[in-house]
Parts: sequence; structure tokens; C-alpha cells
Amino acid sequence: MASIDFLYFALGIGFIILVIFFSALLLNLTITLRDVNKITNNLKEISDKLHEAVFDPLKSLAEITTSFGFISDIIEKIRSRFDDVDEEDEEEEIVEKKSKGNLFSVKKLKK
Repeated sequence: MASIDFLYFALGIGFIILVIFFSALLLNLTITLRDVNKITNNLKEISDKLHEAVFDPLKSLAEITTSFGFISDIIEKIRSRFDDVDEEDEEEEIVEKKSKGNLFSVKKLKK
């Protein structure tokens, strides 16, 4: 056997080992990608369930509040009237305390 024949034989065996290595690598890559695909599908299902459980009720609640927006306007008007009445009461309390000589009630209470 000549040295060139031995070289070809060694290169052939090396090439076969390299092909086997890349085949195993490709097989492992395929298995890993399949597992990643399963995981992403599970995460997508979980996020869809979460979306249905959380965001759909919030969306319907937002639609209800826009449908009955006039109620929130009425509540806001009532709240502003009560805030005005509370401010007038606080000013009256400050004036009464000043007339009694309480020095610690000089500053005005604000919300």
C-alpha cells in the first residue's frame, strides 16, 4: 500500500466520521427545535387563556363605561359639588379657630 493510498483511506474515514457527526448534530438540532416549538405553542395557549380571562372582561367593562358615560358625568358633578361644600366647611373651621385664638390653624387646608 502506497502512502497516497493510505492518505485517501484516512481522508475517506475522516469524511465519513464528519458526515456522521453532522448527521447527529442535525438530528439533535431537529429534536431541540421540535421541543422549542412545543414550548412556544404551550406559551401561546397560556397567553390566549390569560387574554380571555383578563383583557376581554376589561374590554367589555370599558364598553359598558362608554355606554353609560353620562352616569360618570353625573357622579363627577356630584363629587365636585361635595368638594366645594367641604372646602367651604374647612374655611369656616379655620375662621372659627382664629377667632378662638388658636395659632396653629393659620394655614388653609387644601386637597
